[in-house]
Amino acid sequence: MAPIQQLTTPHLLLRKARKEDLEAIWKNVWSDQALSKTMLWQPCPTLEEARGRLERILPYHEKSDAFFICLKESDEAIGFAGVRETAPGEFEETGLCIARRFQGMGYGKEMLRALIHLVFDVHGGKRFLYACFHENAASAALCQSCGFTYSHTEKGLRTYDGYVYTCDYYQLTRENNG
Repeated sequence: MAPIQQLTTPHLLLRKARKEDLEAIWKNVWSDQALSKTMLWQPCPTLEEARGRLERILPYHEKSDAFFICLKESDEAIGFAGVRETAPGEFEETGLCIARRFQGMGYGKEMLRALIHLVFDVHGGKRFLYACFHENAASAALCQSCGFTYSHTEKGLRTYDGYVYTCDYYQLTRENNG
């Protein structure tokens, strides 16, 4: 299954990362310590650290269904999203994030609906698993608004700082995807 290069929504373009995205993704997402509190990625305090992260991400994007979320009107990178197949017909998100200053504008729902389309309509998936930190009520509300239902809860360890987190998992199946 070849990776998809781009997805389009009314206001967003989900596309592969580019070197030119460095300043926008760092400013909007990777430097935001508050945003990273309910995520598994470590914030990048400097642009140079972000440059190294971007260099590692570029090859990953090319071989996977991973994207930067960009505003259609300006092509500004405001987040990231992706999915991967874990077993035949079984998919999970690989991290979803929209910069805080762009939250509450409906972009999260557009992004998630694009991924739902990718999983079920493009890849023919049977099940899509979504995970979020227990305390991330906005993320839980987002997936539920798109039809996901609670599946289970697990504990996890964030490796860069040793934080033990509680993660809630939600699922959407082909049958329940209206």
